[in-house]
Amino acid sequence: RQAGSHGRSRRCNGRQPDATRQAPMATPTLMWAQRESTVYITWDYVNAKDVKVDLGEKSISFRAKVGDKEFVMDSVPLSNAIVTKDSKWFANDRCVQAILSKADKEWWDSLLADKGYKKFVKADWSRWVEEDDDAYTGHFPGMDFSAAGDWDDEPDSDDDVPLDDLDIGESSLPAEED
Repeated sequence: RQAGSHGRSRRCNGRQPDATRQAPMATPTLMWAQRESTVYITWDYVNAKDVKVDLGEKSISFRAKVGDKEFVMDSVPLSNAIVTKDSKWFANDRCVQAILSKADKEWWDSLLADKGYKKFVKADWSRWVEEDDDAYTGHFPGMDFSAAGDWDDEPDSDDDVPLDDLDIGESSLPAEED
C-alpha cells in the first residue's frame, strides 16, 4: 500500500460512480414586477429544458434543467392569491415568464410569503412601476388616445408622387469637384 491511502480506492467513498445520478438541484433566481391586476415573473435562464411551471391559487412551482443543473421551486407560497385560470406562463430559448392575474387588485408588498426565498427574488426594474404611478393602473391623465383614430386616414405628403417617375440616374447626382 502507498503511504496515505489507508486502503481506500479512488472510487467515491468506496462506491462506484453512479451513471444514473441526477443533476445537482439549485433554487432558481427570479425577477418580478407588478401592475394593478397583474404580476410579471421572469426566470432568466438561456436554453432551459424540461420546463414546468405550476400555478396554484396561493403558490407557484418551477422546475427546469439548464445544462447539467436542475432548478427547482416546489409549491412556494405567494404573498397574495391569484386567479389561476387567467394566469399563464411560457418558455422560449432565453427565459421563462409567468403572467399572474391578481385575485384582488391591490399592491403586493412582496411576491412570496416565505421570506427564506428573499435572496432569490429580485425586482424587474425594466417593468417596475410604483403604486402611485399612472402606469400602474394604465390610466394616463390628460391623454385621450380614443381621438387618435387610424393614423393612415389622411394622405401623406408623398402619397401623390408616383415612385416610378422619379429620376435617380447619374444626372441627378451632384458633380464631383477635382
